[in-house]
Amino acid sequence: MRILDSLGYRRRRRAIQTDWQQRHHKVRDLNMGYQKPAPADVEAAHRQMWSPFGTRFSLDTLRISNGASGTADPRIVPEEIFAADIDRILNPHEWANFFSHKSLYARLFPNLPFPQCDLHCLGGDYFDRDLQPIGLEEVHRIIDGLTYPVVLKPNTDSSGGAGISFPKSPEELRHDASDKQNFLIQPLIEQHPFLAAFNTHGLNTLRVYTYRSVVTHQVHVLNAALRMGKDGSLDNETAGGIVCYIHPDGRLNDYAVDKYGVPFTEHPNTHLRFDGSHVVPQFAEMQALCAKMATYIPHMHLLGWDMILTADNEWKCIEVNLAGHTIRFAQYAGQPFFGEFTQEVIDYCLKHPRFHHVIRRMF
Repeated sequence: MRILDSLGYRRRRRAIQTDWQQRHHKVRDLNMGYQKPAPADVEAAHRQMWSPFGTRFSLDTLRISNGASGTADPRIVPEEIFAADIDRILNPHEWANFFSHKSLYARLFPNLPFPQCDLHCLGGDYFDRDLQPIGLEEVHRIIDGLTYPVVLKPNTDSSGGAGISFPKSPEELRHDASDKQNFLIQPLIEQHPFLAAFNTHGLNTLRVYTYRSVVTHQVHVLNAALRMGKDGSLDNETAGGIVCYIHPDGRLNDYAVDKYGVPFTEHPNTHLRFDGSHVVPQFAEMQALCAKMATYIPHMHLLGWDMILTADNEWKCIEVNLAGHTIRFAQYAGQPFFGEFTQEVIDYCLKHPRFHHVIRRMF
């Protein structure tokens, strides 16, 4: 079985490398300046740092990050190595699947600031906000009594905004939910004016990554980025949105990027410029909240929190991401994803089996 596991891992790793080669090729085609090599000493140090995972990895992530930001750092994580060897080693997949179920948030974390859910559907069966089973008559009573518009979203696997809609009436909600068996219904959150200024279509959220050290088990905030919709899209980058890195003091970076690293010095729809004059309100409080929330989830080292500041100046967590993480938000701004913890992550991952921890999906 060990031999079969090893063969399966090698096959999937080659497929991941091919997928990332194709993505990086498109990034370079759209951004010709990203093709230039980084300084030779940085590339040599980068190769030395990451070669224990296999010497055939490319320098594309380093060069793209350097081209976008003008900063070259050997700790930049090669995206294909992260996808093949790091992502699920840090987060065991069986735990990730459990903690990712949005209908369980209120039950698992009753004291954390997740949005209220008015209705749940699990495998075609309906439950109220307290996860008590209800019949169709009660379902229709709840639907008719909601304040519209509302948010309908899958309670699992909504990456990239897949399956999310905003019904404006009971009839529209019934239509949108008619072919679904796993979803939840939430009130629509009114976002803070700071966030709404960048894009008024849908919510603009912060993706905040926390890391539970594999050495000390202390939780640290790694990085944060502002995600915004564009041209009518949701804020998810894979759905057409753009992302702006946030410096540790809450200042926005001076450019945002889309899925393929194309830079924007201003929002293309609102024309609001990205620069240090924009500081996220209550940013330190939000970081502390994310670090606190991470302590509630055991055995998971890397968590991505989607945070929203409401019109009432309260931070809410839209969802927590435990797999399929996106590391380019920080790296395309020249910041190594794991920062000062890079070497301990490398050492930990090299000591753990990789055969059952490979995902091919790209984010």
